[in-house]
Amino acid sequence: MNNSDTKRIFEEAYRTIEKKEVAVIRNVHGFPARDRDIISPYLMLFICHSGSSRALYDMREVVFRPNEVAMILPNHIIPPIECSPDYSITIIMHSIAFEQEMSRRRMTHDRNKFHASPACMLTDDEMAQYMKAVELLEIISDTPVSRYPHRHEMLLSQTDIMAEMLDACRRDMDDDVRIHNRGNTVFNEFCNLLAMNYCQQHEVAFYAEKAHLTTRHFSVVIKEVVGISASDYIEQYLATQARNLLSSRPDLSVLQIGDHLGYADSSSFCRFFKRATGLSPRQFREKNCK
Repeated sequence: MNNSDTKRIFEEAYRTIEKKEVAVIRNVHGFPARDRDIISPYLMLFICHSGSSRALYDMREVVFRPNEVAMILPNHIIPPIECSPDYSITIIMHSIAFEQEMSRRRMTHDRNKFHASPACMLTDDEMAQYMKAVELLEIISDTPVSRYPHRHEMLLSQTDIMAEMLDACRRDMDDDVRIHNRGNTVFNEFCNLLAMNYCQQHEVAFYAEKAHLTTRHFSVVIKEVVGISASDYIEQYLATQARNLLSSRPDLSVLQIGDHLGYADSSSFCRFFKRATGLSPRQFREKNCK
């Protein structure tokens, strides 16, 4: 399977996910595109069967190996690096509304720990049990409501079971010092808040206040963890979102993209984008959307 096949699989999943609520995508053997960051509005679970891949997750390199299950939270940016020729994964995708309902139901399921360390290693027995649960989830997802009138509740219940299985596998990992380190905790919370608020909040002060820190202290903590200031991190994040929209949404004008990202007018968005990338939005689009 080449990149175009993987890209087609993702595009089909994106077209149907809101109707299906949950999609199980099997036999994925690579990234949708090696030269483009992966940004999804949907929560996704990646289950690795063979091979390995490397990518950046919020600017930190992660390696994904066999028997690992990784949870990728919505709107987090993944620049792919490489994957091995024998790479094979299954992906589970939740619609936005479905994931919001799951979050309300499972208050004890802390997704932030997956942001701190996205992949959870399973034993062979645990993986075999988890894949049996995936098979049942796939059956429910592929069955129409006319056949299963309570299909929605069945999907919620099965996803609950699978979340509990992952939680059980992660308990030893949750004692890892990286998760309890204060600096990493602040950074993880910052990344999640940014993914939820980037269209409205561009100022460091907003995120510092949420962390109950002064803006200066907050910036020092972020730089210690990731090597750049909080303001630079926000700018890089916004630039990546802008590049993705300019490349993938030719139906949106530069003005519409700037408005979506929270810029007051086209001029301020264009100034920001050129400062961040060295190109105007139109130059970038002409270069990358041929």
